[in-house]
Amino acid sequence: MKTLIGALHEHAAHVVNRFYEELGRLPKSRRILEMLSGAELAHLKARQVQNLLALANLGLTAREHEEMALRIGRIHAIVGLDKEELVRSRGILQELIYADIGRTVSTQQLSLYARRLTSDLAWQLKAYQAVQDSQQEALLHITRLVWEAGSYTNFIDQVIAALAAHDEVSACAIGRPDEAGLFHFEAGAGGKTEGGMLHVLAGHDQEISVRADHPQGQGAIGRAWRSGKPERVVNYQTDPLVVAWRDLAAREGVRSSVAIPLAAPGQPPLAVLCLYSAFPGGFVGPDQVAFVDLLQTLLGCAATRIAGHDGLSAAVPVSVRQQWAALVRTGALEMHYQPLLSLATGKATKVEALARLRDGERLLVPDVFLSALSSDDLLALFARGIDQALADRERWYAEGRDLDVSINLPPAALNDIRYFEATRTALAAHRCPAARLTLEVLENESLSLSQGQRAILAKFRELGVLLAQDDLGAGHSGLTRLRELPFDWIKLDREMVQVSGGDALNTLRVIYQLTRLGHSLGRLVLAEGIDTLDLLHALAILGVDGAQGYVIGKPMEGARLIEWLDTTPAFAATSASGAGTQSLLARLARFVIWEERMLMIAAVPEAAQGLLRALTREEGEGVSAPLAQALAGFGDILPAGAQRDALHREVVGALLTEGPNSEAWRVALNGLIEAIAAAV
Repeated sequence: MKTLIGALHEHAAHVVNRFYEELGRLPKSRRILEMLSGAELAHLKARQVQNLLALANLGLTAREHEEMALRIGRIHAIVGLDKEELVRSRGILQELIYADIGRTVSTQQLSLYARRLTSDLAWQLKAYQAVQDSQQEALLHITRLVWEAGSYTNFIDQVIAALAAHDEVSACAIGRPDEAGLFHFEAGAGGKTEGGMLHVLAGHDQEISVRADHPQGQGAIGRAWRSGKPERVVNYQTDPLVVAWRDLAAREGVRSSVAIPLAAPGQPPLAVLCLYSAFPGGFVGPDQVAFVDLLQTLLGCAATRIAGHDGLSAAVPVSVRQQWAALVRTGALEMHYQPLLSLATGKATKVEALARLRDGERLLVPDVFLSALSSDDLLALFARGIDQALADRERWYAEGRDLDVSINLPPAALNDIRYFEATRTALAAHRCPAARLTLEVLENESLSLSQGQRAILAKFRELGVLLAQDDLGAGHSGLTRLRELPFDWIKLDREMVQVSGGDALNTLRVIYQLTRLGHSLGRLVLAEGIDTLDLLHALAILGVDGAQGYVIGKPMEGARLIEWLDTTPAFAATSASGAGTQSLLARLARFVIWEERMLMIAAVPEAAQGLLRALTREEGEGVSAPLAQALAGFGDILPAGAQRDALHREVVGALLTEGPNSEAWRVALNGLIEAIAAAV
């Protein structure tokens, strides 16, 4: 082999130069070579020479040869050189070697070298399969995330973790633009620098914009955002649009990238995912293009589902995310408390604990920071929050205030037993009877009825805590979950109880029906977001059990809560005044109850006719019919007088003689509603 090694030392450079000339005539190989700078091509040729010499080394073991070939084959697969062209190029290389050194070495040495070249090719082809397997594994993982991921933040963290483990990805990052079009990275992994590629990208002094008129809006991210299609940087060392990022890419070992907009077909992007490769042209081969396209489809569907259900907050730079996560764990968490009013007693004997983060002079509310926290951050927030809330309750109890406490339980808690453990630990640590704690489960599509989630929910029930379904009506399947899950309370979403103008009557009708539904299932009903006393009075008339909102009390620190309880008199939830001074909402609430009662009677023909005869006898013959009047009378809906009596005869007569679907009933009903509005 010494003769072969000597010949290779003499001729290898010439063989390699001719080899690359021949490759330049092959379309697919030429495309790859054209991506390289002059320095990169020279480096590639030098490595090829080293490889040829290494294959002739007598001390090369089979294991060493396999590792070397697999490494090279992986590179060929990642840069998109297909298998057929790899095999063809190997034939060209072998012919050139034989032509240059075949006359100077023995047939035995050439045969041994040829066997090594053949083994080298076989192992390189094996590496192709490994890269394809890695692609499939990444796509399968992403497919599961499409249906399982909860919040946007949780989703992108899991996507980044899945892609960072893929062979072809040396680093990855994801982010969104702000209102000004400036792009912010929100999550990432990989890279050489301490803190990873994400830290480097977030700290770079060059802005990235998605606007076409911005100087930094022509890079791959900006183009992808505007086009809705994957956009590539085939080589950071040759692409003039990324000159500002060239040195950073070299330091991080990044040679190429693809920016993938996350969007459903025909929809604007929600975010842009960036994949970085350690090799030029890392995402332009046919297999890589197919991988990127399928990845875009999967992630676009998932991101759209998450945005459509949970909504998306503004983009939060990763540095801010990390700062908020640190605040959760470093004593910056402050629990504030909003009173929950019993409409039966007019007193607040329960409070909802709401998290706040102290960030210097600012006090951050959940709408600002919650969506930016990872799953582990949310668990830490819950554990620390419930511990602080029950510690405050314990102190209030020692001071003679026995208050129930309610706290939000994220949907993720029904997939993570650690939330149950944190609840049990806090109850024991602060000697709180379990029934004095209510956990509010947010209405969310991810709250399914899987066996595992039922099991965790059952553990909370066995513990003895109360459960509330929060924001009933905010999700499409809330009524199904209300029926099937063991809630003690239901909270009507604030959007459902907002009354305005001509919608006030229908809003009260919905509130009444949901309240009746809740009561029929053994649930108590609470309305949140109440901001007027008139609405509070109307809710009490409709039978709603509790309410919270600014008209009762805003969220406040624990010390201020005690002061509020000491200085705030009981609310007169139902108006004690006569009909002449009732608010419009109170009158409409009474009408809703009257309407429901009358429609139930009208649904039974015998009952309708009997009531009509009783009312007619009373009017025509002077016979007392107190039961009929109690059932059909207007009561406090309208002030007493001739007008009320005439409307009463018209409305009741139309309903009981013509029926609830008649034009006469609709006309009479509209007249009654107009009279109610005029009486205020």
